[in-house]
Amino acid sequence: MENDNMIKNTLDILVKEDGVYLYIRHPDGSPRVSRMEVLALIESYGIADVDFVALNESLKQETPELLLKLSSNTHIVQVNESAALEVSADRMEAYITFSAPVNKGELMTLNDVMKVITSAGVVTADTEKVDSILRNKRYERKYLVAEGTQPTPGEDGSLQYHFDNSNLRPKPKIMDDGTVNFRQLGLLRLCNRGDVLVTSIPPKEGKDGSDVYGRVIPHPKGRPPIPIPKGKNTIISEDGLHLIADVNGQLVIADRRINISPSLEIRGNVDNSTGDIEFNGEVTVSGNVITGFTVKATGDIEVRGVCEGARLITDGNIILGNGAQGADKAELIAKGDITAKFIESCKATAGGNIMADSIRNCIVKCDGDVILSGKNGLLVGGSVIAGNKLSAITIGSPMGTATEVEAGNNPQQLTNYRKLNEEYNKQKKDFEKFDLTINALNDLKKKGQLNEDKKNMLLKLLNMKMTLRDKMSKLQDEIDSAQRNLTINAGTVSAKKIIRPGVRVTIGSSQLTVRDELSNCTLRNNGAKISVGPY
Repeated sequence: MENDNMIKNTLDILVKEDGVYLYIRHPDGSPRVSRMEVLALIESYGIADVDFVALNESLKQETPELLLKLSSNTHIVQVNESAALEVSADRMEAYITFSAPVNKGELMTLNDVMKVITSAGVVTADTEKVDSILRNKRYERKYLVAEGTQPTPGEDGSLQYHFDNSNLRPKPKIMDDGTVNFRQLGLLRLCNRGDVLVTSIPPKEGKDGSDVYGRVIPHPKGRPPIPIPKGKNTIISEDGLHLIADVNGQLVIADRRINISPSLEIRGNVDNSTGDIEFNGEVTVSGNVITGFTVKATGDIEVRGVCEGARLITDGNIILGNGAQGADKAELIAKGDITAKFIESCKATAGGNIMADSIRNCIVKCDGDVILSGKNGLLVGGSVIAGNKLSAITIGSPMGTATEVEAGNNPQQLTNYRKLNEEYNKQKKDFEKFDLTINALNDLKKKGQLNEDKKNMLLKLLNMKMTLRDKMSKLQDEIDSAQRNLTINAGTVSAKKIIRPGVRVTIGSSQLTVRDELSNCTLRNNGAKISVGPY
């Protein structure tokens, strides 16, 4: 029941112990309450036994405040605040809607609201959230009070490729400085034995969900990956999860399988369309190797066209079907043999033999034999070092082109020996310069003309001379050791037809510059000098 001190409304019904009263208050300037408003209010409360005659008379009074007993019957219609719960069709959300109390009915407590929720079987409501909604509610509006948890699907299994498994198109390499290197296109997919090519990743487990009633919603399972596409020269690891290369070579995808080819065939030229080639195996080029490009391999390199001003580097052999026309830019480096129709204006280094129809204006170093045979069998211009022997049909040219030939020593050992001698001669010149300056200072000292600065200079030079003497002594020991390692007087130089004037021949420690034509001969070192014998 309302206490008189709590009266605030302009138009209100008050229930007291002796009956039901109508209270009307007209604040200054406010319109008067109409008879229809009063009757509507009385009807909404369901008040019985009202003296409407007395009511009409009282309403006619123009007083600022009126308190009128309507009935001695204290029973009135009154409805408490209520709430209704609604669950979505998928049972993942629950909403509550509050209805306003009627005629000052009682308000719901948090406990009342939670009973409405739990009596419907909903178990996921957050009490703190419900309390906040209750304190800030608006009537006849839906509020989300409970949510389910969606299941987390499992992840499908997959194959992880450890290389670019798309159909590659040539892409120039971007360098660190932002420039583009069109020669390194990354076109080939290469691998070494033991490289992991593909990893099979099993599906990952997901997580079950639940609806607002707490019932479990199973998560979708991830699908297993497709089988590993094993091809030739590959193996699968014991755990079945990895595809591994069983040989060095080129990775090739054919018939949806991954294969390793131990050899690489370039059907055309090595140029901007392929970029530089680096391969762990044999390389065959059906066309030419264009100037400026490099082919590097661990196996044999065969070029069926022409090697222009390019670099060929291999741990095996180099075979040039139509030779090399290097324009002083080409470089042929093989740990094995080099075989070519012709070699022109190149640097050629071989750990084995070098065989060609002709060699013109080249720098050649060969641990084995240099053999020039065929139609021409010609060596002209440049320099050739053969670890064992050099054999040709013709050496030199009618024009007297400078041609240097050396046989009988390992080129690497010979190069090292010559570098040691060059360094020794350089140090010897420095030593002689020190000697001259020291002698000049000593002359001044004898004459008493050596000041303090020059005394210090003399001491410094004497120390430097002693240090240089020690270095020269050690260097001489290295030179003596290198000289002992050289095979002295073992090589030969042979010409089936002719050695022309202008050719300089070195065998062991002896040299011979050909002044007159030598025909059908073999040159060798007899211990004292180079002798000329029959072919």
